[in-house]
Amino acid sequence: MKRRMVVSVLIIVISMWSVAYASDGTGRRGWGCGDRPSLCELVAQLPVDKEMLFHQTMREAREKVSAMRAQVKEYRKEIKEILTADQFKEDLFREKMNSLKTLHSKMRATREDAIVKLAKEFTAKERQILAELMPRIGGHHRCRAER
Repeated sequence: MKRRMVVSVLIIVISMWSVAYASDGTGRRGWGCGDRPSLCELVAQLPVDKEMLFHQTMREAREKVSAMRAQVKEYRKEIKEILTADQFKEDLFREKMNSLKTLHSKMRATREDAIVKLAKEFTAKERQILAELMPRIGGHHRCRAER
């Protein structure tokens, strides 16, 4: 009887806690994003033709970066092999790290070129939306505490 009572109380407490925890978001859009509008909401504020241009330009940039991403994985694999080898070769390690850094720079430059291409086509008001989109265009869609 006591065991049943303890299990029942435990189930009720856990249920209440999970309901309280789930409703604690108070209208937020995701984990830690606060009141920032989503990517889709921002892009939807653009005129239809500019929205299509945005999607097309970013798709092209993503395709270019995608090919580079495969190289990044290969470099990381090679670097791991160099680090875990019986004999550590510093010059080879530095060479691969420099290649990896160069590749990351090319990836950033590709994204920047896409933003520049869009900025040239957008009005000042549309560039404001683009400025709000920029932190999310960089490859990681994390929320940042920059406000």
